Parts: sequence; C-alpha cells; structure tokens
Amino acid sequence: MSDAPAGAPVGGDRPPAAGVGVGVEHSGGDRAGLLAGRRVVVVGGASGIGLATVAAAADAGAAVAVLDADAAGAARAAAQARAAGATACSRGVDVTVEDEVAGALDAVAAELGGVDAVLHVAGVMRGQGLDVRDVPVELWARVIAVNLTGPFLVAKHAARHLSARDGVLVLVGSKAGVQTGSGSVPYGASKGGLHGLALTLARQLGPQEIRVHALCPGDIDTPLMRRSLDEARANGTDGGRIAAVEAALGRPEDVASVLVLLASPVSAGLAGTVCTG
Repeated sequence: MSDAPAGAPVGGDRPPAAGVGVGVEHSGGDRAGLLAGRRVVVVGGASGIGLATVAAAADAGAAVAVLDADAAGAARAAAQARAAGATACSRGVDVTVEDEVAGALDAVAAELGGVDAVLHVAGVMRGQGLDVRDVPVELWARVIAVNLTGPFLVAKHAARHLSARDGVLVLVGSKAGVQTGSGSVPYGASKGGLHGLALTLARQLGPQEIRVHALCPGDIDTPLMRRSLDEARANGTDGGRIAAVEAALGRPEDVASVLVLLASPVSAGLAGTVCTG
C-alpha cells in the first residue's frame, strides 16, 4: 500500500504459531468462476486484504489454502471459505522462518493436490512517522525480515510447487517505495526491495511460463493500517494529514478482486508491476 502516512499488507505482525493445520474439507457440487479448478495459496490470509482475498478466491471457484502467523485466524478464514462452498485448508507459519515456510507450502500442496497460484499478502508496518535518526536497528531488521525476507522465502519454496505453463506468483507491495516515499523508513525500503525482487523473479521464472507480478496498492482500510495511523499520531505526524489519509482509504475487497484477476488464466497476457488506487 502507499504511505502518506501508509499502512501495510496484513498477516505477518502477529506472534508465530507454526505447525497448526486444518485439513481440507471438500464441498459438494461444481464451482464455476474465474478460478474454477485453480488451487490458490494466500499468505497472510487471516485479516485485512488477505482475508478479503480468501473470500474472493473461494467465491471465484478456487480451492484455497490460508497461511498466516495467526494460525487461529487462518483456520477461521478457511472455515468461512468452506461455509461458502469452497475447498479450503490452513496452516500457521512465520514467513521469516524458512523451515516453516517450506513445510507449510509442502503440506498445502499435498492437501490441495498441487498449487496454481500463490498470493503473498503478509507484511508489517512499523516506524511510522519516525525520523531516520530515531529508527532503532531492531525495528529496521524486523520490518525487513517480514516484508522482504518473507516474500523471498515464500517465492523460493512456492516456485518448487507452482505449475509450469500457468503458475502465478503475486507479491503484494505498495506504491510506497515504488512511486512515492513512505512515512516509515524501513517500510519504504522493504517495499522498494520487494518490487525489485518481483521484477527479478519475473525474468527468472518467465521462461517456465510462471507469471510473477508485484501488486502495488494505495492506502487500504485494514486493521494494520489503522494501527499504523495510530503510531503516526503517537510519533507526532500532523493530525490533518492523518485525517486526509483516513478519508481516502480504499477497500480490501477492491484489492482482492485484482488479486483474483491476476491469479486467473484470463490474465495470462499481463506482465510485471500492477498498481491500483
């Protein structure tokens, strides 16, 4: 998401609760839609944009796996998808721990019978409104770990499972660090790095016909965004500026609809970075 001051994709700013899984439960009947027959993994699917994406993917006919540091939230998201008629499973995972990422992706690939699309939405937003001279190195390291190392680890192990010829990997970044600066030094740096990662992966995986996109939304009304704005207030950001951001926040469902489109075969002709409002 963009950052004026900004928020972040959701899913990573929670205590890790790895190893918790919910088995696949199949719904009756055929499901038609943009993602009919597709197996989609949503990383960071317990709340905000990720939760909206799980619902949208299920509604579009996908079998969905929900990964999140909030294992209980991931299980609830999967249960909601099943209640809507979809096949769904979940796993708790800390995206900064390679063994957890690899194990979770191996598990859901086995449960779903393969993976066609991985939508990485997990992220954190910290340090909003802090001058660079006041940013603790520990805060910098945490944001970089979740927002940049996490997507790298997901991409590394997703690429082992994504189906050749029509696999899709989408890394949700932000307009901050790509089109504009950020209210948070580590956040802006991490999202600029994620954008470069996606461009590099697109070049590397393209010959295998695995499509890679960076999706760069603007400011979206999520729980993490609201916490970010509260942090900005506490760090002395002008109240009028914060109010202007709040008045213009977008909906998670609108970003989710773009993610569903990118995960579907109808987007086979698209390449590279996609920016939304």
